[in-house]
Amino acid sequence: MSHYKRDQASNRDALFGGAGSSSGGGGRKARASSTRSAASPTSAAAAAPRPSPRNNAGIRSTLGSTSNTPVNDPQITPGPSEIFGGKIASRNRMVSILNGQAKIDKMAEAEDNRLKAKQAMTRGIFSKPDPISAANFYKRAADAYKACGENRLERLHRIASGDLQMGQDAYATAAAEYTRAAELAEISDETLPRKRQECHKLHSDAATAWANMGEKGRSAESTVKAAFGLIMGQDLTAAIDKKALARIEESIETFVPDPLNRKRDYRRNGISAYDDPNANPNDQSAQRNALELAKQNIVTDSYAHETLFQIGAELIRRRHYESALYALGAGTASLEAEGFATVSLSRAYVSETVLTLAMGDTVAASQDFQRVHLQRTSYLSSRECALGEDLIRACDAMDLDALDEARSKTGPHRAALANLEPALRGLVMEIRVSGRAKKEKKNADVVSKKPAKTATAVASPAAAPTKPVLSSPKAELSSDDVLKETAASFEEMDDIMNQMGIGDDEEEDDDDDIDLT
Repeated sequence: MSHYKRDQASNRDALFGGAGSSSGGGGRKARASSTRSAASPTSAAAAAPRPSPRNNAGIRSTLGSTSNTPVNDPQITPGPSEIFGGKIASRNRMVSILNGQAKIDKMAEAEDNRLKAKQAMTRGIFSKPDPISAANFYKRAADAYKACGENRLERLHRIASGDLQMGQDAYATAAAEYTRAAELAEISDETLPRKRQECHKLHSDAATAWANMGEKGRSAESTVKAAFGLIMGQDLTAAIDKKALARIEESIETFVPDPLNRKRDYRRNGISAYDDPNANPNDQSAQRNALELAKQNIVTDSYAHETLFQIGAELIRRRHYESALYALGAGTASLEAEGFATVSLSRAYVSETVLTLAMGDTVAASQDFQRVHLQRTSYLSSRECALGEDLIRACDAMDLDALDEARSKTGPHRAALANLEPALRGLVMEIRVSGRAKKEKKNADVVSKKPAKTATAVASPAAAPTKPVLSSPKAELSSDDVLKETAASFEEMDDIMNQMGIGDDEEEDDDDDIDLT
């Protein structure tokens, strides 16, 4: 029982702090510490830098340093698990890290499981490799390394377990292992390009596993995370490169196929997977077959549209309005196919209207509003419908006062504006009565430059009385020289008129030669 008491004391110290926190238990903890010191000098040395609970609060830094990517920088793109997982992903990483003898024992247990997994995959005379047992041993080793805070070792054993599970058609377990390994790759000590590559690869493997299992929604979500793994650590205001943007648009189509997306023409990269390049564009049968196939593969799971709207918000922050409208169109199609949404669908409609107006296309916004949005009965009495109508009417009439009143924070549409995504709410304030929405920074630069030019223009007349402009000094001419220059000027004018045929002296009396009889 002595080893159990030692482990129990080490775990209690790791969870609730070192000795000396209470007078009653201080003597028992001190005796346990002295016993451990006498029994094992190595364990005492390992247990010496025992941190307090306040130091254990930074679990992220314990699991892996993120020096290559600032953790809390609002201008840097976080990892895909944080973008699409939110507080859930952060809470899953908040685990207690063992210290002291407990950590040493747990590391030994992990090493023992690793050796058992290796032995299970060894072929003998009377035995053959057992991938199922090896995968379980690798998973146990990964769990042990997780308790010890060993990011890299846990990630490697998760990947090994996932590979073996995929070989045995255990797709759900393999997808879970790949997803956990991808989350660890986001906070690892690797360089930023390697972190992007690992995150993209692991989430893609998880998507493949979910697809083999028939989970279309989870497969699409993992595909989105894999695409956003390529822009992890990038500036939020920087444009996305063409390769990453193409992968993001491909991930959008995994939720809603292009034949069902009304905004499919706004896709900027690649072609739809449902388009046959060899088919005739005017062939109606091919279009019907593609439409039927798309209806079978559309994702209508609960909260699937929220992922698409989150993609649209991320693209709006980076000024990719066309691709963002493509994502919002997919979210709207998902809600329409579901058939139960009312409030969410109304917000999706007004989001399309706001983004189309921000692109400067008032005609397209008006047509979608009349032909599609108003055909939904539940949308007619919503607050979002009134907001969209006033915005379209103000832009159509090019009335800046009406536009400011419609998007005012204290106006009649403040409730509808408050329910929009923060990125869309900021985009409403950038809508112009004519032209595409632009950044406020550029407008501020233009305004700051104009007063400087005006000031210089105003200052130049003021300086005129004090410092008059004088002509270059010339020598004074005599009266004879003035007459000569005047005569020369007249002669030059006569020559020009003669060349034009209007100054010839011989034609002065032409009117006298005309016979009027």
